[in-house]
Amino acid sequence: MVGQIRIGPDEHFASLARRTRLLILLSTAEVAGLTPIPILKLHAFAYLSNVLAPVWELHPLDGKILKRRGGPFYPRLQLDLDRLVGFGLAHISGLDHLEDEGHRWRLEGSYQLYARLANPVLRQILEFPEEDRTHKFIQELAYALAALDEAEFCGALAEDATYADPLIDSGKIVDFAEWRDVNFSANAASSFDRLVANGRGMTSGEKIHLYVRHLHRKMDGRR
Repeated sequence: MVGQIRIGPDEHFASLARRTRLLILLSTAEVAGLTPIPILKLHAFAYLSNVLAPVWELHPLDGKILKRRGGPFYPRLQLDLDRLVGFGLAHISGLDHLEDEGHRWRLEGSYQLYARLANPVLRQILEFPEEDRTHKFIQELAYALAALDEAEFCGALAEDATYADPLIDSGKIVDFAEWRDVNFSANAASSFDRLVANGRGMTSGEKIHLYVRHLHRKMDGRR
């Protein structure tokens, strides 16, 4: 039991998948110079790793998210992040409490891996081919996002083709791969192939970098 929620076998498997993803997110963020990474920035990173996964021919870990004015936030992912801290695989600094847009108090702080304990686990995870591919994708995404400063990183979601869909209001579900198969972000990133004159086609990594630059240019255009 966690609180009043009964955890069944499916949720145990889902929790394991989320913790695996968190280790990859924190590891790639560290390599890209993004750590210690604040909570909301980490959740934004997690969201982009979901919505852009099809560019790398991967399935999103979570194909939906509740749209919030303050940006993406995954409550269950946060619960598993706190578990990683409890296991000694990650640690938090700058701990504080902030009031969110719904007038609820949430934890604030910045996270990074505790390498001595986390790295052996991560090495085991990356022996699985699918997780190794996921790691390569998220590492490329982390490098692309590292080119953005703090304000640009957080503002990127306001320009993301899926999260910023004007037809979906705050408080509603943004569904890009759960029940619907409408992913404007991945479609936009994949469309960059048309920009290559010689027909060579772009690599998945190049598309990720171009999509993040596209978000940056859109932010510049609004200033």
